[in-house]
Amino acid sequence: MKNLLFIAAVGLLVSCNSPETESVAVDRSIGFNTQLPELKWQLGTEDAVQLVKDLDKLWAAENYEAMRPFLSDTAECYFEDGRVAKSGDEFIKILSEDDEGEDVSWTFDYAFSVDLDPSRGGEHVQAGFTGTEVKEGLTTKKRYHESYYIVDGKIVMWSQYSMDIKE
Repeated sequence: MKNLLFIAAVGLLVSCNSPETESVAVDRSIGFNTQLPELKWQLGTEDAVQLVKDLDKLWAAENYEAMRPFLSDTAECYFEDGRVAKSGDEFIKILSEDDEGEDVSWTFDYAFSVDLDPSRGGEHVQAGFTGTEVKEGLTTKKRYHESYYIVDGKIVMWSQYSMDIKE
């Protein structure tokens, strides 16, 4: 009889603590921002990260035309050297022109997505790369950080920052 009561008590404890019956919400918001101080950062979704990973594969393959559907028509893109593209088409044009006469390769080191207001849509994906460029016999290595603002499966803002790697 003791064993039967023990098994029943353990079963009750397990069922009360299962995720299906747990009703306590955990607030996982963190950090701050000065634009909308009432909102805190939250974890984004894997879908937004996957979009950036898929875009990177096309970029590495220099398949710029296939990149167009990833960009909103009015996407604003800020390059690490100060150039600005005010549309997806202008971004693709700059990438195509940059591709001439240089050998560039990179590794995709990390990506994560955060969101200020999950109820509104739009996520900020942060991504890091280590790049090597060979131009006119000179090799340059850099660390890149890119920020993608994605709304409804399209990049509406992209910015890029870099830092030289000194060997």
